[in-house]
Amino acid sequence: MSFSYTLFLVLLLLSPGLAVWAGFRIGERNELLSQAPERPQSTFSLIVIVFGALFGHLSMAVLFVCQAGICALAKHCLALTFDPNVYRAILSGKAPSDVSDLAIAFWLFALLLPSAFMFVVSLRGSNIEVIRNFREASSFGWLKAVVDRRGPKGFILAYVVTSMEKDGAFAAFEGIVENFALDDNKAFAMIVLSQCERFLVKIQDGQYYRDSGPTGRNKIALIQIDARNIKNVAIEVFDTGKLSRAITDMRAPEATTASMETWPLKASRPRRRAAQAKSEPGSNLGEV
Repeated sequence: MSFSYTLFLVLLLLSPGLAVWAGFRIGERNELLSQAPERPQSTFSLIVIVFGALFGHLSMAVLFVCQAGICALAKHCLALTFDPNVYRAILSGKAPSDVSDLAIAFWLFALLLPSAFMFVVSLRGSNIEVIRNFREASSFGWLKAVVDRRGPKGFILAYVVTSMEKDGAFAAFEGIVENFALDDNKAFAMIVLSQCERFLVKIQDGQYYRDSGPTGRNKIALIQIDARNIKNVAIEVFDTGKLSRAITDMRAPEATTASMETWPLKASRPRRRAAQAKSEPGSNLGEV
């Protein structure tokens, strides 16, 4: 492929916009949501790159204006054999010739500065509350309310019923959500569970029954379930910070009814243990 000075200039001029796009992509990483690949021919990404490049070069042009003003006021500036303003060299319409090595290094450094500046700005700006809420609403969709309820110290418990079926019973998994991915319709494309328990779900006489069986006592450390095997997903949200505060309030002498209202929400696991106990080998299926 032959060298194209025009293509080289286009890439250099777009570099601040590409830095903005990279900063936002890195800043939007979330330990819970698996980052989706960028959509091809995305209009939004094109807008971010173009306007990011414009703002980056505008900031560098303003810096050159300030430098010229300071030199005019101070009347003591470093004499150079080339024009330090790289934009004048670019806008001349032709590739500069007979330039020194120092000039080339200076101009490339001048084009690197707006890219580095815009990358830092976009990376820091992605954590601003307004931008973060907009980004999470776009990424999580209907799950944003669930993620917000989880809180910084909480966790999400998922019950995944799969399409694997035998004798009318479906294989299911219960575990803490470590990571998941969504498709274009915000449906689960993949889900990763930790501390996972296996069980069987069966519908009998219009009711759901859960049978942990002999394998229910063995926990799976980590499991990934693909969308092709997911039949449906149920979710519970637990905020351990609120739970610990509720327990503290219950132990305090001045505990009130309002402070104890959060406790029954956390009592679902003993009921599940009781259901599992009834479904030990040799007994009938335990009702959920």
